[in-house]
Amino acid sequence: MAIYYATTKPISRSGGRSATASAAYRAGAEIIDERTGLKHDYSKRDGVEMSYAFDKSMKKIDRSELWNKAELAENRKDGRTAREWVLAIPHELVPKDKDKRKDLKQNEGARVAVRFAKVLAERYNVGVDVAIHSPDKEGDNRNWHAHIMTTTRELERTEDGIKLGDKASIELSNAKRKELGLGSTSTEIKELRKEWETIVNTQLEKQGIEERIDHRSLKEQGIERQPTIKMGWQASAMERRGIDTDKGDLNRDIKADNEQLHDLRLEITILKDAKAEMANIKEQVQGMQDFKAEYEAYKQEQHQQKLELHGQQHTLEKVEDKGFER
Repeated sequence: MAIYYATTKPISRSGGRSATASAAYRAGAEIIDERTGLKHDYSKRDGVEMSYAFDKSMKKIDRSELWNKAELAENRKDGRTAREWVLAIPHELVPKDKDKRKDLKQNEGARVAVRFAKVLAERYNVGVDVAIHSPDKEGDNRNWHAHIMTTTRELERTEDGIKLGDKASIELSNAKRKELGLGSTSTEIKELRKEWETIVNTQLEKQGIEERIDHRSLKEQGIERQPTIKMGWQASAMERRGIDTDKGDLNRDIKADNEQLHDLRLEITILKDAKAEMANIKEQVQGMQDFKAEYEAYKQEQHQQKLELHGQQHTLEKVEDKGFER
């Protein structure tokens, strides 16, 4: 069984995050946030195989324009500026050849992620930004994954460029969705998780690969996670001699079941990414604060100099007045 992992969460200012910083980090690009003036430069980061930003017609979108528009469209301090999907890509679909991995036409792992992004763009009429990441050098070398960011508002193309309008239906409250005759957001997300399963399994079958992914939880599949048991020196010695033992057989069964928990390692990778992103933002914010403090000190110095100059002029005027009176 190939590893299934597909999760989504909003990118919100209340969490100290921004769409511009997130997009720059995931795509390994440089974006200047027009709202804050912060420069997010991740152009030298490793691990990004390829990235694409496009609309429902697969027409390319300028990444900086897209996410700056997303930031400027929200006025609330806790506004949701983007939604992110993180998907585990079966390593069986990723070419071993480095050059082929960077070619969308030859990398089926990347192609399934782009297909899913296109589903999101078409269903919600939003802009999407796909980044394909290679495994963490310190982790599992099968841990290929995709980050897909979507705008929270519907996208429209105008003569002046792209324009973001009303909130996409998936971003609406459940009360509002009910008024529109739509199901709950959680139900919709579950359907999208099933869509990812279908896209991947269709490609696995097409490639003649027996592995499949399953969007259901381990509990729904009837699989319970179990820790491996302690072998003991006698059983370990027998296993090393090639003799199967009851304890060894049990541990092999447990490991086979727990293979599906590979998504935990992927979650660690995502948390590392988020930590690095937040550290960069904090550094830039601190830089802005330092600059502001220096500028305020400069203004105070200039003000003090003006006061001193004014005092000197006032004293001189008094001296001149006394001379005139004489």
